[in-house]
Amino acid sequence: MSNVASEIKENLKLSKLLTEENDGIFTNIACYLRVSNLSDEEQEEIINDILRMFLDWQEEGKTVESMLGDDYKKFADNIIAAVNPKKTIFKRIKKYFVILLDFSCFMLTIDFIFEYLPKLLKGTHDLNLIYNYTLVMLVSNLFIIIGASVLVTYIGKTSFSFLNNRFYKLEKFAFVCGIVAFLVLPYVFSLKLSPIVIFSTNIRYVIIIIVIYWVYKGVKKTRPIAITS
Repeated sequence: MSNVASEIKENLKLSKLLTEENDGIFTNIACYLRVSNLSDEEQEEIINDILRMFLDWQEEGKTVESMLGDDYKKFADNIIAAVNPKKTIFKRIKKYFVILLDFSCFMLTIDFIFEYLPKLLKGTHDLNLIYNYTLVMLVSNLFIIIGASVLVTYIGKTSFSFLNNRFYKLEKFAFVCGIVAFLVLPYVFSLKLSPIVIFSTNIRYVIIIIVIYWVYKGVKKTRPIAITS
C-alpha cells in the first residue's frame, strides 16, 4: 500500500474521534485542501497535523473556533501559501492518467458482467467471444471522469464560501443536476449513432485484466496499516 493510501486510512480513523461539530469543520478544511495544488503527500500530511491539533484541543476542552476564529478558509489558504505548492504538468497528467486507468478498469468490469458474462453462462458463446470497445464507451468514461472531477472541485472550493448562505443547497442541487445532464449526453447520442469499434480483443484477455485489477485492489485494501499515536 502506498504511503498516501496509508495516510488516508489513518486520517479517516482519526477523524472518527472528533466531535460532530469539530468533524464538520475538519471535513470542510480537508475538502478544500484536497482540491488545492498541494501534492497528495502534502495534503495528507497537513490533514493529519490538523487532525491531531483538533484532537489535542478537543481533549483540553478548547473549541476550534476559539483557537482559529471563524474564517477557516483563510486558515487553509495560509497553510497552502506557506507550503507554496508547485504541481508540474507532468504530475497533473500522471494523476489524471491513473484516474482514467482505474475508472476504465472499473467500467470494463461492469460492461463485462452485464453484457458478456450472461452470454458465457448461457453457453451460447465460448471463450473465443470477441469483446468490442466502442467510441461511445470511451466518450462516456471521459465524460464521467470530467464531470466527477468538476463536481469534487466545486464542492471543495465552495466548502467555506456558502456556509451561511441559505441558497447554497438550491445552488448545489442545480449544479449537480447540470453534471448529471452532462454525464447522460453520451448515452443520448449513442442512441442515434451506429457503434464505432475502437478495438476488438478476445474475451479471455478482458477476463485476465479484470482479475488482475480486482486482485490488486483487494490486496491494496486489505493490507494492514499501523496508526501511530
